[in-house]
Amino acid sequence: MRVLFMLLSEVNYGAVAVTGVLSLVLGFLWMAVIWKKPYQRDMYGKVAGPDEPSKATKIQSFIIYILVSFITSIAFSVCLQLWKAGGQAFGYDGDSLAGAFWFTMLLTAGYTLPFTVGKKVWQFKSWLVVAVDTSYEVVRFTMLLLIFWFWS
Repeated sequence: MRVLFMLLSEVNYGAVAVTGVLSLVLGFLWMAVIWKKPYQRDMYGKVAGPDEPSKATKIQSFIIYILVSFITSIAFSVCLQLWKAGGQAFGYDGDSLAGAFWFTMLLTAGYTLPFTVGKKVWQFKSWLVVAVDTSYEVVRFTMLLLIFWFWS
């Protein structure tokens, strides 16, 4: 437990706040602007309509997502700290941005593909939904890497 508190004490919480909000902005742009029509059609079965969620439901979703974004940012920050420190222990260059990028892609694949591909396998969504969600996560985690790398 002491190690967890030590790792959490090293987190740049300013960067967590920024990346949490930027994740939400990026998600809005990615799914509601850039990929709006095909994503809404394939994800929800419609482009837009009268049975759209209420304002209260949208606000609740916004709050839940921003909290999850903050948790994701904190977890990524800790993983990045461990990756940098591991360079000394395991003999790789922990200060290499290129190495950190590939580490980030490995994390992204390992932690997001089960959820994004699960939409196809278990919820029977289209491969377009999988592609939009997966590409969003790749861009989001790259953004997290760059912000934490250069802000820390």
